[in-house]
Amino acid sequence: MRHLKIAGFVAVAAAALMAFIGAGTASATVFCSTTAEPCPEAQKWLNGTALDFTVPSESSFLWENGGEAIETCKGVTLSAEIVNSGSASSTVKLSNKALTWSNCTYPNKTLALGGLEIHKIIGTSNAKVTASEDITWTINTIFYGSCIFAWKAGQEFGEITEGKPPVLHVNSTVEKVSGSDFGCPANGTLVGTLILTSPTNTTLSVGAS
Repeated sequence: MRHLKIAGFVAVAAAALMAFIGAGTASATVFCSTTAEPCPEAQKWLNGTALDFTVPSESSFLWENGGEAIETCKGVTLSAEIVNSGSASSTVKLSNKALTWSNCTYPNKTLALGGLEIHKIIGTSNAKVTASEDITWTINTIFYGSCIFAWKAGQEFGEITEGKPPVLHVNSTVEKVSGSDFGCPANGTLVGTLILTSPTNTTLSVGAS
């Protein structure tokens, strides 16, 4: 009986240790100016760093539903600021400062900027990006009025590919918040590419702290 108790205690302790280690490593994410692992302290991107992402001149954003194009936007910019630079037990968090739409099929306007959270893809220098707070915007059509859509908190926004400059690939489904049941689709997929235009001349790698 004594041996069984000891074995049980050891098993529980080992499981707790593995859970603790797993929790610490899975969420450890920083932005780094080099692909070294772990990221050297001097290469970590700090709180307050401003980031600007822009659609390449030859590209555009496509908003579609069921394979049918709803609209395109040739000018999309996203400006954000690092509000949590990450650590051995936390992820990078960004507060969105501006999300603008131009040269679109219909007028678009951002209603709630929200924020983004970065999740390192293990074994790579890339990351999944999710909304940390709701991001909402409206598409105003001449036929159906305002259709409001949102990335809800926790929903996937896209993926960052390491590089100089890095690329933010947006490919996600957004849900309708309000608008005409007849004219506004219940959801749709937004697909596009954003290039980091500021800071310039630096690598952005998603690393472990």
